[in-house]
Amino acid sequence: MEAPVPREAIEPADGSRRAEAARIARLAAPVVVAYLGTVAMGVVDTIMVGRLGAGALAAVALANTWTFGLVIVALGAARALDPIVAQAHGRGDRRTVGLGFSLGLAMGMLLAPPVMVALAFAAPALSLLGQPQELLQPAGAYCRALIWGVPGLLGFAVCRQYMQALGRMRPGTGAVILANFVNAGRNWGLIVGELGAPALGALGSGYATAVSQWFMFGAMLWLGRDAVRGHWLGWRERLTWRSLGRVLGMGSSLGFQTGLEVWAFHAAGLMIGSLGAVPLAAHAIAMSLATLSFMVPAGLSAAAATRVGHLVGAGFAWARTARIAVGLGVGVMVLPALAFVLAPRLLVGVYTSDAGVVALAATLLPLAGAYQLFDGTQVVAFGVLRGAGDVHVPSAANMIGYWLVGLPVGWLLGFRLDLGAPGVWVGLVLSLAVIAVLLLARIGWVLRRARLL
Repeated sequence: MEAPVPREAIEPADGSRRAEAARIARLAAPVVVAYLGTVAMGVVDTIMVGRLGAGALAAVALANTWTFGLVIVALGAARALDPIVAQAHGRGDRRTVGLGFSLGLAMGMLLAPPVMVALAFAAPALSLLGQPQELLQPAGAYCRALIWGVPGLLGFAVCRQYMQALGRMRPGTGAVILANFVNAGRNWGLIVGELGAPALGALGSGYATAVSQWFMFGAMLWLGRDAVRGHWLGWRERLTWRSLGRVLGMGSSLGFQTGLEVWAFHAAGLMIGSLGAVPLAAHAIAMSLATLSFMVPAGLSAAAATRVGHLVGAGFAWARTARIAVGLGVGVMVLPALAFVLAPRLLVGVYTSDAGVVALAATLLPLAGAYQLFDGTQVVAFGVLRGAGDVHVPSAANMIGYWLVGLPVGWLLGFRLDLGAPGVWVGLVLSLAVIAVLLLARIGWVLRRARLL
């Protein structure tokens, strides 16, 4: 069984660049697999639902837009465990490690009910947002199916962040891999009515997802049971307002930062959704592929947060780690960027054979390819800053990049200049470029302030 990284095993980053890159890669590899596995569940859902037609695919895409816009704040808040737990582990503070875990679970339990209530009112909310009337009923039904998986999803997210902060990456990977089999089987059964299940169509995919989310939580607790028992302090441990405020302050900032990013992409989805079912389905496919490639630098981001947090807690310099991690984030995005530009129709054809959807999605993929390098840069830079405990400025960077620059430009190009969905995607490319520049500048400032440059 994988053990947490011992404090004494935390090495400084003053060796060769290759050795430090290898450390980051070893931390990132299981996280990337876990993230890819999470995305794979969504891809399986999209492929299976896509066979039911463009209307069903668009309704599920709309439902997911609303759902993830809600849960992402709670998922982002769980990232507060990265600097708190990782730095505490680096300095050998077991009590703070345990407190961080307890507070993370408490936050998850408190945030689950309002998310579930908001999912129940998805249809009227989407109507107010101007979405196509023919998609409201199936999208609302799909969201109601997802309600039952929310507590399991948030519990899984907290456990994953806690274990990653300890340097224990494999339980999350194992849980997601097992959940993929559960999700695929449940999708097959509930969509088309196999294995004794009713044929529910697209709605069946929603129930399959909810089951899979609870399964991930349970599998995570089982696979990481020694880490849970090793640091769990129980609910009776006294919490000071100071410690509680620090965790909640970081959690709210990280949740808001993550929310700003995801809401921006969902706002783009809502804008495109107002153009009709075909543009929305094309957007969903392009986003699915872009998200799949994004999981690699996202894993590097988690690894960077853990590694930097350990170094900060142990009192070691982390400038070299920051540079190497960002370089890896850029490098790994070159290949998917080229694939999106050179073979868009081949990739889109995996999802659907609808001629209109294929044609439009194939025009969006080269734009997705264009922002891959910026996306890899910004997400790893965010992980570096999170590990260093610098969590507030990235929120401002996201506000500027997405909401003050990218979305207004996307709306102008897409609707005023009648470029449609491709115009909105140009705005997304610009957003990521701006954020990448701002976060790199922030890393430099933090290092200079700490006299590490």
